[in-house]
Amino acid sequence: MVPTPNPKGPKENGMVMLMDRAPLERVRKLADGRIAAVARFARSGVYTYSGAEVGKPHLSSVNVYRPEAEVFSQDAMASFGHKAVTFHHPSDGVSAANWSKVSVGFTEGKIARDGGYVEIPLMLADAQAVGAYERGEARELSAGYSCDLVWGDGIAPDGTAYQATQRNIRGNHIALVPLGRAGSECRIGDSLNSGASTMFTDAERSLADSAEGQMLITQARASHNRKNAYLGDRAPAFTAEQAAGVIRNAAAQKIGAQNLADRFTADEAALRAQVDEARRRNSLERSQAYRQR
Repeated sequence: MVPTPNPKGPKENGMVMLMDRAPLERVRKLADGRIAAVARFARSGVYTYSGAEVGKPHLSSVNVYRPEAEVFSQDAMASFGHKAVTFHHPSDGVSAANWSKVSVGFTEGKIARDGGYVEIPLMLADAQAVGAYERGEARELSAGYSCDLVWGDGIAPDGTAYQATQRNIRGNHIALVPLGRAGSECRIGDSLNSGASTMFTDAERSLADSAEGQMLITQARASHNRKNAYLGDRAPAFTAEQAAGVIRNAAAQKIGAQNLADRFTADEAALRAQVDEARRRNSLERSQAYRQR
């Protein structure tokens, strides 16, 4: 994808191209074979990315804050209108040069805010993409967009710590992608039709698909059921959105300890390098002093 992350230090800023997944919703097939659907593909809050996703491969994960003012700005929302829908992500993003080769559909211009999400209608117009959806081979969406990543620690309104902030979000395309590693609402919420929008980054997806993630969801569901058991038949169900929240919170909490470990490893390596350099200089000084005798 372009532009690519700039592998600088943790306090430096740069533009990155990111991809966030979301389920395809409100799907209907038209008489001509095309598929019309709706995507709720963006939300504010803190996302957890792998370090490699944001140009910091030395970090295992990074919490990135997406402010509400940035997500729901008119420029950001409008940038996703009339964009190509692709089958998988093109290696170089979408431009006029490759649009006819990679496009299997398009987004419409009626972008709106739906509660905490940005919602946009779209169309799958290519037979291969429609077939992949109907066979269950590709049923998720992945928004490809660029943003300025401003590095700096902070605390989001919900109390979650973050290490960078997204600014100037601009849409490039939306890809139809396989469920595969990403899982689905059914995997984490027991109901594909629950209506929850379980959008995850790669790091969050990895946790959701792991045995650890499934155990966390099972424990949260059991705790929910115990707390509401006194309500009997009136007890609220454990929802897909709650399950998604468990995964997001767990991914965010893991970052602190892991980053401390990463920094310790980096500091240890730097200290060893300093010791080696001191030894080299000491050896050189001794050699020079010996020759001067």
